[in-house]
Amino acid sequence: MKTAAIILITLLSLNLTGANKPKAPKRAYSSHKFYFAAWGAAGGGSDETQLARMKVLAAAGITDLLPGGDPKRLAQLIKLADQCGIRIHAWHWMMNVGGSKECREHPDWYSVNRLGQSCRDFHPYVDYYNFLSPFSPGAREYIKNGVREIAKVKGLASVHFDYIRYVDVLLGAELQTHYKHNGGPLVQDRLMAEYDFDYHPLARKAFKEQFGTDPMELPDKEENAAWKQFRMNAITSLVEECVQICHEEGTRASAAVFPFPQLAREYVKQDWAHWSLDTFFPMVYKQDHQGNLNWVGFATQEGVREMKKGQDLFTGLSVDNYGDNMDDFAEAIKQAHDHGARGVAFFHGNALKEKHLAVIKRFNDLYNK
Repeated sequence: MKTAAIILITLLSLNLTGANKPKAPKRAYSSHKFYFAAWGAAGGGSDETQLARMKVLAAAGITDLLPGGDPKRLAQLIKLADQCGIRIHAWHWMMNVGGSKECREHPDWYSVNRLGQSCRDFHPYVDYYNFLSPFSPGAREYIKNGVREIAKVKGLASVHFDYIRYVDVLLGAELQTHYKHNGGPLVQDRLMAEYDFDYHPLARKAFKEQFGTDPMELPDKEENAAWKQFRMNAITSLVEECVQICHEEGTRASAAVFPFPQLAREYVKQDWAHWSLDTFFPMVYKQDHQGNLNWVGFATQEGVREMKKGQDLFTGLSVDNYGDNMDDFAEAIKQAHDHGARGVAFFHGNALKEKHLAVIKRFNDLYNK
């Protein structure tokens, strides 16, 4: 009789093949040469107030919004957005959802670090880090059911996956300066055990079934390539199952991912270049990584060159990274465009002021008229 570990390995292998998957809805990004999107909704207030804000965004060239919300809220936003030609994507958290009451009732669903600490009780970096494990069958079903519920909303442009990864084993250089470790500065000049997930019992068991060694006993467990890839494959297989769910429900699948594939692999064990998503939104927040404007173009180009035919990439830009410097804000858009992005996405929509919208409109006129 096969063990649970062997069954899990088989599932992971099958889900990576891409066989018998329904096709995605037709390509969404073909009418413009370059697109402008933003995370978040159009503020709050009455329907009239929200619609008025959407019309302002649309007039500047914004074609896509990525708000969170339950199915009822999403349906409301879709109805409003349809009146001004804006698409609505459902911004949906994936692995980092362990704070829910249902998850709390299943301790075995949570990701585990190299010290044996469960993310149910140990919250690295911030209190809201409650990551589930892709090796837990119960956690996988919970995540997929969440995707299925959202994907059923009629008129969605995509279900937009976020936190589809592990806890950050490394933070960007600038982000490290904002956190403490054991009362002192956080300096991640090595892969620290507290932040190295997922040593879930089923992950360890499955790896040993396949390779003959418990990853905890690997002499180079921090850097072992097979162990890293094994964990990345577990996330990838879950993504593939969720993409299939979206396509079965007639909507597309997209995700907010780390800035470029190699950085994503090293920082959060996220192998997004091998995912069958329709659209990628890499979060190219240069300030987090102490990057300059050329870093935006570099990250965009690295992502574009690893994508498959038919996939689209929107370079994610943090509005706060540019402050009042509209020349730099404009250059970031240009960097994304010139290095192959299909568009840009701003974090977040409510941070876009009149001065930002004027820049966006200028580039929309330049690239699309």
